[in-house]
Amino acid sequence: MISRLRQARDGRGWSQARLIHAMQQQAVALDIRLATPASLKTQISRWENGHCQPDEVYRQVFRALYSQTDDQLGFSPEDAGVGETGLGFAETWSEGVHEVTELWKLDVSRRSLLRGSAFAAAAYGVPALRWMMSDSGEAPARLIGPRVDQAEIAGIREMTRTFRTLDNAHGGGFVRDQAVRYLDREVTPLLRNGSYNGATSVELLRASAELTQLVGWMSYDGAQHGLSQRYFIQALRLAKAADDECLGAEILAAMSHQASYLGQGSAAVDLARVAARSATTAGVPVLVAEASVLEAQGHAERKDEKACAVALHAAEMALDKADRSHDPQWISYFDEAYMSAKFGHCFRALGQPKHAEAFAKRSLDMDPAYVRGRAFNLSLLATSYAQQGEVEQACLVGQQAVCLVRELNSKRAVRYLSDVADGLANVADHADVQLFRRDVAQLVGAA
Repeated sequence: MISRLRQARDGRGWSQARLIHAMQQQAVALDIRLATPASLKTQISRWENGHCQPDEVYRQVFRALYSQTDDQLGFSPEDAGVGETGLGFAETWSEGVHEVTELWKLDVSRRSLLRGSAFAAAAYGVPALRWMMSDSGEAPARLIGPRVDQAEIAGIREMTRTFRTLDNAHGGGFVRDQAVRYLDREVTPLLRNGSYNGATSVELLRASAELTQLVGWMSYDGAQHGLSQRYFIQALRLAKAADDECLGAEILAAMSHQASYLGQGSAAVDLARVAARSATTAGVPVLVAEASVLEAQGHAERKDEKACAVALHAAEMALDKADRSHDPQWISYFDEAYMSAKFGHCFRALGQPKHAEAFAKRSLDMDPAYVRGRAFNLSLLATSYAQQGEVEQACLVGQQAVCLVRELNSKRAVRYLSDVADGLANVADHADVQLFRRDVAQLVGAA
């Protein structure tokens, strides 16, 4: 059956090449930037064969070009295309800008299909491969519209620092919606309507990637894992457009972190190795250390003790070589305390609670500004006590974590506490355990 979109083209007697030429002319009139002709040819074939639907930007072009309505062109309601938004790693930087800004817009409108989407480890495969294999040096440029200046880019960076501070102190759910609205209302106009090239393009795309990644972390912290995945993928595409190996390594590390948390050890290992490759290319040893310890955590989830030990040793060696004076600001959280926590998580997963306890204690020698991180580390220590049968110590430390988590908006922090409570289920008649489990149940209900 011939689609209505194909019928509209046939009615004009146009070839695909003629259609592409007409679309480009119409896009200029509408001040819209389209994909390259080669990419458009592929997309048109998919749209006309019914494999997928064009997004709103292309629908606007088709409506103007054919003087027909969405219904006449066979376009389904806009929500029909929401399910795939943010999962693709665009072929061109301009398509990537369109994809990420569509993600922000749909997120602001609180589309339930988007926010309720499920995590799929396989969805990280293509973006990671394209990150490695795609050509660098796209030289992004947009020469229509008001000139983007350095003050506007500095504003994005300042807001990112503010959002990051609030996230660490109060949890991702505390400030996530404000960050998304900022992306949609302030950053989208710069990317889609502003004029930029050269160094300004790189800085704008890099700043946008950093904030997009941060919202990915906030979504992860709020247990919106499918949505978080989309933000990480789009942040990676922006980092590729900026040709920033360092930032790309950090985003790939975040993907690995999430995969381990969700029990996807093999995916976590693969992503961490890609992160390490980019970190090595960028010449940033602290990022190599981060990637190595996350690889170790993936091995631990797979119960591969030998491979975990090798990766942990590599992480220690890399951190010893690191000169922290030239690190990007966004990696400042990675220090001895953070790495100790990662070691502790590895030993917890491997069923070695005494080793987990030792590293969990070291992890508490940390910057007090990371309130949520302290709650995580206290929960790790409490878990190690619970696994060793030290019930009173587990409850004592667990209650310290409860006090912090009550002031946070972090489903991840609640889950870690819930894991501690579950580990004490076999001694549920103990008075301290009953009190602790009751307090955790209240937090779970509130979350």
